[in-house]
Amino acid sequence: MACGWSLCNYDGKWHEDECVQASITDSKLVIEIEAKEDADTITVTASSTDGVRYAGDYRYREGSDSNGLVYFERYQGPAGQTLIGERREVGRQPTRWIIKVT
Repeated sequence: MACGWSLCNYDGKWHEDECVQASITDSKLVIEIEAKEDADTITVTASSTDGVRYAGDYRYREGSDSNGLVYFERYQGPAGQTLIGERREVGRQPTRWIIKVT
């Protein structure tokens, strides 16, 4: 399994977390992220029809009400893959999200 890091911008600042497991194919991605601030695990699951644009959702393991939708574009390079997009929660502004998988 691959690993990496996650940067998400909310509450006016960037928050960095660790990707402890990641699986990315042209049709699906599943990423487990250890959230530092609340010691919880976030699971990102999304699918794609073209291997570039992914849509899906993210869920906190402990039943947080911060679950929502995700949208990413995938960029592949020699040192890994980068997902750039956003997450959306009901009643909140979309937030930018960058995930680097190596």
